[in-house]
Amino acid sequence: SLIEFGTIMNLTKGKKPKNQFGEYKAGLMPYVDIKAFETGRIESYTDGEKCLPCKEGDILIVCDGSRSGLVGKALNGYVGSTLAKISAEGLTQDYLYYFLQGQYALLNTKKKGTGTPHLNPELLRKQLIYVPSIEMQQRIVFRIEELFSELDKGVETLQTIKGQLAVYQQTVLKNIFENIVDTTRLDTVAFMIDPQPSHRTPPEAVDGISYIGIGDIDYAANRIDFASSRKVSPDVLKEHLLRYTLHDGDFVMGKIGTIGNPFRVVLPQDYALSANVILIQPNKQVIDPNYLFWQFCSPYITEQLSKGSVATSQPAFGIKKARALSIRICPMESQAKIVEEIESRLSVCDSIEKTVDTALAQAEAMRQSILKKAFEGELCK
Repeated sequence: SLIEFGTIMNLTKGKKPKNQFGEYKAGLMPYVDIKAFETGRIESYTDGEKCLPCKEGDILIVCDGSRSGLVGKALNGYVGSTLAKISAEGLTQDYLYYFLQGQYALLNTKKKGTGTPHLNPELLRKQLIYVPSIEMQQRIVFRIEELFSELDKGVETLQTIKGQLAVYQQTVLKNIFENIVDTTRLDTVAFMIDPQPSHRTPPEAVDGISYIGIGDIDYAANRIDFASSRKVSPDVLKEHLLRYTLHDGDFVMGKIGTIGNPFRVVLPQDYALSANVILIQPNKQVIDPNYLFWQFCSPYITEQLSKGSVATSQPAFGIKKARALSIRICPMESQAKIVEEIESRLSVCDSIEKTVDTALAQAEAMRQSILKKAFEGELCK
C-alpha cells in the first residue's frame, strides 16, 4: 500500500558553523556545503560547534538556491546551512535515495520564496511512497540500478555521437577557413562594444529587466535563459541604449572566465548585456555577418583566443585584444558561397544532433518512469 512520505520522514536542516576555517587542522572535519555536496571538493572545515553532524552514506538534500531538491550522499563531516539531512523510518538509505531522486523535478520547479528559492518540505511530505519489507526494498534497488546501467550505456553512446559531431563541425570550419589567405584586423570589419564599461555588475532588482551574460546562454537549445537570468533596474537598459543598438547578425563572445563561445543576439532589445561579454557588430558593407560568426566558431579564432587569454584567477580577453584579432577575409560574393557551403554541410549535423537530443530526453524520461514505478510498487511484484 502507499503512504504519505511525511508520516515517516525526518528532515533536519544544517547550520552555519560558529567556527569555520579555510584549511584543515587537527580536530577539524569537513563543512559539507553545496560545492562539497555536488563535487566532493572540500573548501572549509569546522570544529562542529553548534553544527549538525553527518556520516558517509547519509542522505542530504539541497534546501536553498537554484538546486533546491537535489539529493546526494554525504561524507563524514557537518551539514552545510543550505542543506538538510533526511532519513525515513523503515527505509534503507539506497531506497530513500532513489525515491528522492524521483522527486527532484517536482521539488525544483515548485520551490517557495520570492528571493532565494527554497525547498518546499510540505510538498515532499505529501508525496506517496510504497514501503515494502527491507528485503523487497533491496530487490527494488537492485532492479533500479540494473535498468539504470542499461540506460547509462545507451546515453554514453549518444554522448559519443554528439562529441563526434562537434569534431566534424570543427574539421569543416578548419578546412574552409585555412584555405583563405588574406587577413585583416577584426576592428576593420566589425564594431566592438563593451556593454558595461565600468565592469561593475548592477545590483539586482525585483521585477527588473534581464542582464544577460554567457552563463545565461543555453547553447544546446540555442536560446537565452531569460527566466533564470539576473534582473536589474530598467535604468540599466536605458543607459545601454544610449551607447549601442542590437541588429540582426550581431553576436556576443565571452571575455571573462568563458572565452569566445559566440552567440547571435536576439531581438527585440528588451534586455541588457553583462560585463562579461563583448558585443560584435559586423560591418555589413565589408563582411557577411554569418561569415564572421562561423569564423568565430572555427579553430582559427578559438586558437587566438586561447593564446591571448590572461590566466590570473580566471581567464580574460579584453576588448583591445579582440579588436586586434586576425580575420581571414575574401570578397563578399565569395563569403556568401562559403556560408552556403558551411551551412549545407552542418545542416546534416544539426539533424543528427536533434535526433540524439530527442533520444537523450527519452532516456531521462525513462529514468523517471522507472523511479515512478518503483515507488508505486510496480517494478518488482
